[in-house]
Amino acid sequence: MELLKKIQLEIDRQLDTIEENLSLSEITIRYGLNSYRYGSSSFLSNLFDHLEMTNKTVFYDLGSGYGNIILFGAIKYPDASFKGIEILKERHEVCSTLIEDEKLKNATATCGDILKTNISDGTIFYIYNPLFDFQYAELLDKLYQISLNKSIVVIAESRCVYFDQAEWLQQYHVEDIDVIRKIKYYRSKS
Repeated sequence: MELLKKIQLEIDRQLDTIEENLSLSEITIRYGLNSYRYGSSSFLSNLFDHLEMTNKTVFYDLGSGYGNIILFGAIKYPDASFKGIEILKERHEVCSTLIEDEKLKNATATCGDILKTNISDGTIFYIYNPLFDFQYAELLDKLYQISLNKSIVVIAESRCVYFDQAEWLQQYHVEDIDVIRKIKYYRSKS
């Protein structure tokens, strides 16, 4: 997949410069109290193995950073829709430009707050670690409201404890990354 390599090289080329120039105090003043940590799954090829991807799939990456996951998914699964939400304009612009440059019709990127953006069309939600502890209750309630109308899948890579405790979610797969980190897959209970 040469296109994936090309995209990853472009993200890597811009990432260090952007991250070095971000000032936590400036972005906190601009966007408010949020977690601005950057991290991305290094298990892209395995991430989708335990998911059913169809033309009805709307996959959200909540806190999508530079778009690694939605770009990978959009190329690998051209019939599904991939949407990323990233609060930082600097990261969002890299993803948006790559979507436009590569003419990926099944991928979109939104610059916004995941807690304030409408994600009700989603069927699969990936969360790496975009929030502070006190914000997960609001995200879980938002996802729960969506699950009242349809079955959803939630993938948590970090901070899994919040999803483990949600009575409306049932874990169906665990992917051990290392001794500490795991990716957990959950389905909403019908």
